[in-house]
Amino acid sequence: MKIVEETRTRLQLKDRPLGYWFSGWCIFTICLSFLIYCLVFDSASVSLSCTRPSPNQINCELKHFNLLGSMEKLKMFDLQEAYILTKTGSKGSKTYQVMIVTPFRDFALLSHVSYQQNQEVAFKINDFINSGQTSLLVQQNQRNYLFFLNLFTLIILAISAYFATSPVTICTFYKSINKVFIERKSLRGNQVIEHPLENILRFDIQEKQFKHSKLYRAVIVLKSFKEIPINPLYTDERSIQYAISRIHSFLRY
Repeated sequence: MKIVEETRTRLQLKDRPLGYWFSGWCIFTICLSFLIYCLVFDSASVSLSCTRPSPNQINCELKHFNLLGSMEKLKMFDLQEAYILTKTGSKGSKTYQVMIVTPFRDFALLSHVSYQQNQEVAFKINDFINSGQTSLLVQQNQRNYLFFLNLFTLIILAISAYFATSPVTICTFYKSINKVFIERKSLRGNQVIEHPLENILRFDIQEKQFKHSKLYRAVIVLKSFKEIPINPLYTDERSIQYAISRIHSFLRY
C-alpha cells in the first residue's frame, strides 16, 4: 500500500496487489496450457486392430482418440511382444502402461489404466502373436481419469483467475467534505464504499499466519463495529504500519 497523494485536505492511498496478479496469471497460463494439452493432445482412448495376411506377417493399426473426438492413426508391422511398463512416482505411486515391441520402435498404449486391464490387453496381444489367430481388436479407455483431471484443472483455473483479477483499492480521505471513499476496481467490476469521517471509531491492523510468514492488512472500524478492510488482500507489515501512521497524522488521531 502506498501514499499517492497528500495535501492539507486530502489523503489518498493505493493498493495494487502485484504479487497476486503475477502468481494468478502465471498459474492461469499454466493451467490453460495443460487443459488444452489434455483436450487436444492427450489420448482418451485407443483401439488396436490387427490382421494376419500370412502366417509370418502381422499388420496392425493403432488409433488414438482425444476428448474432442479427433483421431490419430499409427501403422505397425511384425509385432514381437507386449509387456507392461511400470513407472514409480516421487511419492511411491505407480502407473502401468502396455508397450508393444516391433522391429522399428516401441508403441505405448494408455498411461492411466489399471494393472489388471493392462494385463488383459498384454495377454491378448501376446496370445495373438504366438497363435494362429487371423484378427485382433483390443481397446483401452481413460476418459474418466481425464474428466476428473480436467475438472480439477478448471477449478484451479477459476481460482487463479480470481487472484489474477484482484482489485486495485484506492482509499481517499477528504477533510473538506468530511468523508472517506474506498474504491475497488477490477475486471470483475467496480465498487465504491463511502462513510462520514465521524463514523470512524479507530484503525486496526489485522494479521494472518501463512505458511512461512505473517501478512497484514489495514482495517477501518466504524462506531457500529463494522470492519472495512482498506486493502482486502494481506501484505507486508511495514507498508501497513506506515499507511496507518500517515492516516493518523492526517486525521490528527
